[in-house]
Amino acid sequence: MIPRVTGVMVQYSKVCKRELWLFAHQIHYESDYIYLGRLIHQESYPREKKNILIDSVISPDFLKERRKTIVFEVKKSSKLEEPVRYQVFYYLWYLKQKGIDAEGEIVYPKERKKEKVILTRDIEKEIPQMLENIKKVVEKSVPPEPIRKPYCKKCSYYEFCWC
Repeated sequence: MIPRVTGVMVQYSKVCKRELWLFAHQIHYESDYIYLGRLIHQESYPREKKNILIDSVISPDFLKERRKTIVFEVKKSSKLEEPVRYQVFYYLWYLKQKGIDAEGEIVYPKERKKEKVILTRDIEKEIPQMLENIKKVVEKSVPPEPIRKPYCKKCSYYEFCWC
């Protein structure tokens, strides 16, 4: 059975197909980087209700209602900006399918940086194909071969792939 595509799966699909497959098959490893990210998430924006689960599919870090719904994603570092952007694009696309007009904001508390994210028509058209590609990777009986990338050493799957 193919799991529902989550925002984390969308992010991993942009980073590493092997990481996506391992995560989707519930092979999880915890690293200091994961723990640090969780700590930053917990300590930042303490007044916000966090981890809003919508339809057991998407889980933005928190939401705010302004003139539109604002979807927030809190991240430890801006090193992998594009994958995180796509995670937020997916949240915005998903909400749009439910009739909710929203914008996104990625915040990097340690860097004191934030980025506004708006779903464009081009990205909106790209999402369904991206979801199909994710499902194809996840359906495989074995994980894709590892591809060495500059950020592999900080990945929680590093030892699984390279040792």
